[in-house]
Amino acid sequence: MKRVETLLANPVFEAYIAKNAENEKDRKFCRHGFQHLVDVARITYILMLENGDIEKFTMTNNLNRRTAKELIYAAALLHDIGRWKEYETGQDHAILSAELAVDILAETGFSQIESGLITAAILEHRRRTEEMSFLGHYLFNADKLSRICFRCDAACDCYKFEDMEAAHKGLIY
Repeated sequence: MKRVETLLANPVFEAYIAKNAENEKDRKFCRHGFQHLVDVARITYILMLENGDIEKFTMTNNLNRRTAKELIYAAALLHDIGRWKEYETGQDHAILSAELAVDILAETGFSQIESGLITAAILEHRRRTEEMSFLGHYLFNADKLSRICFRCDAACDCYKFEDMEAAHKGLIY
């Protein structure tokens, strides 16, 4: 996964992760640091493997399996890179993350078509819709599964806790 390794070493990617950490240093709720991004990447890939959907994803998008894995990991690693900017501007971090991802994806060797698949999934990771892409569906589920809200010390204060409980019960893998 050469391109993913290049993405992980990208100084702009690293700067965005650092900005997330700085903006969330006093946050008692879920944070959006590197560990969360890696968790989402692994869960997305595992869900697709367990459901036999890697083949469907590769065939639908004319990819080989190695490239499919790179796209899955890239989408997950980049899905929250705009969180810091949401804290500063109030804009939706999914939109910001997709916008910020475009240059990083180009710099790390992803084609425009691959970048389109990745940024579409990033845009879709916050809300389940009927029209969401295949990768967006899995990224959405993995993002929710990456959180252990029922064990969180701040759950009683979190506005998302009830929604997350329902989301965990209603996930379609």
